[in-house]
Amino acid sequence: MAEPIEEYLRKHGPSLSSEVADALAASGGLTPMAARKRVSRASGSIRRLAGISFPRNARFLYLDQQFGSPAYWGRLVKRLIDTNSAYGYAIAALRQRGGIVPARLFPIVCGAPLARVRHLSPDTIFHRLNEANLLTRILVPGLGECIALVQEEGHYQYRAAEMRAGLITEDILLSAVRDWLRKLGIASYHKVAMRSGDALPQVGTLAWDLTAPSYLNHMVTKTKAGNLKPGFVVCDVHLGSIMSVRGVAPFIRKCATLRGLRNLSPCLQILVADRFEGEAFMLLKQHGIMAATPDTLFGREVADGLRQLTSILSRAASTLFDSDEFDALFRTLGKIEGAANQLRGTLFEYMVADYARKTISHDIWMNRNFNVAGKGKAEVDVLAIRANHSVTAIECKGYSPRATIPDDLFKRWLQHNVPTAYASIREHPDWRNLDAHFEFWTTAPISPESMALYEKAKGEIRASRYTIKLRTGRDVQDLCRQTKDRSLMTAFEKHFLLADGSPAGSVRMAPEAPEVLLLEDDF
Repeated sequence: MAEPIEEYLRKHGPSLSSEVADALAASGGLTPMAARKRVSRASGSIRRLAGISFPRNARFLYLDQQFGSPAYWGRLVKRLIDTNSAYGYAIAALRQRGGIVPARLFPIVCGAPLARVRHLSPDTIFHRLNEANLLTRILVPGLGECIALVQEEGHYQYRAAEMRAGLITEDILLSAVRDWLRKLGIASYHKVAMRSGDALPQVGTLAWDLTAPSYLNHMVTKTKAGNLKPGFVVCDVHLGSIMSVRGVAPFIRKCATLRGLRNLSPCLQILVADRFEGEAFMLLKQHGIMAATPDTLFGREVADGLRQLTSILSRAASTLFDSDEFDALFRTLGKIEGAANQLRGTLFEYMVADYARKTISHDIWMNRNFNVAGKGKAEVDVLAIRANHSVTAIECKGYSPRATIPDDLFKRWLQHNVPTAYASIREHPDWRNLDAHFEFWTTAPISPESMALYEKAKGEIRASRYTIKLRTGRDVQDLCRQTKDRSLMTAFEKHFLLADGSPAGSVRMAPEAPEVLLLEDDF
């Protein structure tokens, strides 16, 4: 009895039960009611998506072998978006991004408001799609907790380095957008918020990659009391795959929701992406949204630099480090305000990873996240596993040598990150009996207070538990030289030495009190 239904699904792909019933009635000589009953009784390899409703009580039908295929996701998204379902926009956003995003960014990309009023919130959307076995939470090395479309086990693991490289590049792009908004006077200079901050940028009830108040004349309104009320700039970015019509739909929905909020000043809405399908570009323009690319905003040189950055970081995570490639990026992207500091920190992590790969083990993890009940979360920048021997966890701080490592940052590493990561290592079945070493690598000095804290902790830690080691500028320079690797030595000398060619000292000494000349009038 199910053969015509299976044949229809095999030929046309996953479909709504109402579509299948209409086809049976049209071609099989059945009444509409008889066709609906036949579809409702279908079994065998035919599956029904649970937990997601459609008009006319329709169900989404598919064959066992179709689950998780591009056709499955594509037809499901189309059916959901056709009914203006928040679930469809969330799935479309994930598909545009390869099926996975860091959990922290899901509220930005899914298109739903944070506050649940008449709309489903991001948390509710995930919960219901998770119950329907469509979305799941997974831990991805280097990225931490992510929200992903359900696929076979291990489907996303190989993409960790590429995804991390893409997120770093998007952060650089957001810095460029911030710089552009400031220089043109579009945004209030010190009020630009980006997703890399502690909290997600928010305007109205929605989260964005970047937000800023604007005091341009046509953006400003007045309150009843006569006070000026700024407008806003909101911006999301996406680098990588070409933006499709369904890919831009969640952003358009966000913009429509924002415009529907009462008492909100005018907002300039911007979506920046590598490329847009022609239809997607026109759809954004029709909705009054600025569709921009790095080329149109910043020119070909910066756009090429951003594309090269993703490629270079992806390769550097698993193959040999090349300082010449990073030098070219510094020359191109270093013109963006704040980008040089971001690049310097990223460069240092990849340098340390390359050093660990050459001297400790080829089994290297970057940005490994540890989560221990009762202790919280801790991230290790570089984790080197030497089989049957040791685990080395390295914290990397690639600062300017003229800076000083903040005391609270060093204290958190010593008192939170180290014990949390150590507790997780002791719970790991393959690592629990290995020697554990924790190192803090920095190109900038630490304060005398942090040094005193380090010396005290080093004296209190039992060697049988784990060891801690502080490596400052001169130590790092010596280690780079010991590898006899030209790329490592060149990169350190170009980007982490003082003007006189020397590394920063291990401790930043307090400045001497200036000489004070007392005059007679002072008495």
